Amino acid sequence: MQQETSKPFLQPFTVPEKSEFDILIVDDEFVNRFLLKDILEQDGYRTHEANNGIEAIDAAVHRKTDLILMDIMMPDMDGYETCRRLKEDPRTDNIPVIFVTALTDTENLVKGFAVGAEDYLGKPIKEGEVRARVQTHLKLKAAMDKISLYNEELEKVVAESSRELIRTERQAAFGQLIQGIVHNLKGPLTTIRGSSQACRSTLKMIRNEIEPGGDSPLPDISKVAKLTDGAIKAIDLAETASGRLTEMINSLMSKSSADQSSKPERLDLNSIIRSELAFLEGDLHFKHHIKKNIDLTTKPIPILAIAPELAQVFNNMISNAIDAMHGNADQTISISTTLNNHYAWLSITDTGGGIAPENINKIFDPFFTTKPKHDDSNPSPKGPIGTGLGLYMCLRSIKALNGDILVESKKGEGTTFNIKIPLAGPIEIS
Repeated sequence: MQQETSKPFLQPFTVPEKSEFDILIVDDEFVNRFLLKDILEQDGYRTHEANNGIEAIDAAVHRKTDLILMDIMMPDMDGYETCRRLKEDPRTDNIPVIFVTALTDTENLVKGFAVGAEDYLGKPIKEGEVRARVQTHLKLKAAMDKISLYNEELEKVVAESSRELIRTERQAAFGQLIQGIVHNLKGPLTTIRGSSQACRSTLKMIRNEIEPGGDSPLPDISKVAKLTDGAIKAIDLAETASGRLTEMINSLMSKSSADQSSKPERLDLNSIIRSELAFLEGDLHFKHHIKKNIDLTTKPIPILAIAPELAQVFNNMISNAIDAMHGNADQTISISTTLNNHYAWLSITDTGGGIAPENINKIFDPFFTTKPKHDDSNPSPKGPIGTGLGLYMCLRSIKALNGDILVESKKGEGTTFNIKIPLAGPIEIS
């Protein structure tokens, strides 16, 4: 069977045939339009015409137009105003405009370039000059269109790559934390097993005490009561442990379900944070050695986001904060949420060593990191290691929500990351 060949991501650039270009001729004089139309169509271009500026704008918006040749002196709306409006409209701002005019003094040239014109053709028109200028600007237009297409395709590739990196990092973090959570599961299981064994032994003792034929014809009520209290305590202990076990399992199931989401949905920012904090408790260092100051708004904060991506942003920020405090005696993370000007704000502050001023503007650059990297030249780095992609992906994810991440840091005093996310809708204000 013949193997299917994949289409290359970037096709080589070639200039389209002249017949594929459509040129708009704008002039209130029929003779001028006719002369330009005759030259261009003999050269193989398609043309269409407009008598004035209003017709020109309408034609450029509603018909494929690759280049505009336009007179300046026209009634009602002159060429300057027409060009200005075309350049202000995103539907037509990339169409090159060449003024065809007798006004070729410096003042008029400067005015034309100021409103966005690309070039001038003097009157009376010269056939060779028209062909040369038109061909040059159409080649430039074709090249710019191709670059724009390349950029769009590249953005899609980068976005998908970033999503894949986020998914990969999320899975790695999930795998690492699952080990801690499994370790924590052993505690409740051991408690349940010990309580069950204690309860069984106690019940046997109670049965021996109340069964006929024992050492005493009547059971010792006080001893039975004491044994019963012990059995009840064992049952209570087992119930508490099973409840904790259920919470852990529910947390795992909730995270697994949430991480399947791939479409933006209305979420409560505070719920995402609480869920992640509960999940991070599976890391014993985070649970026992990191002091947490949590101050979340009492009411839900509605935002529109993809749950696992937002969770990973929070997870990355917390991991960065922990790494920044590595080796410090005081390891405190402060987390708060607030509302301000139709935005939700999430602040994460650590008591680490802070960020050097010369690095503040670099920390979101891809592959920039002040942490040692694990590679062949440094196979066993001391302390936390980094790839330089964590904060880069965090900023991309938040920018995709039309938000931003702001940084405040003082060397030796710690760092605060302020994450700004648009609210998804109206909220209750008490």
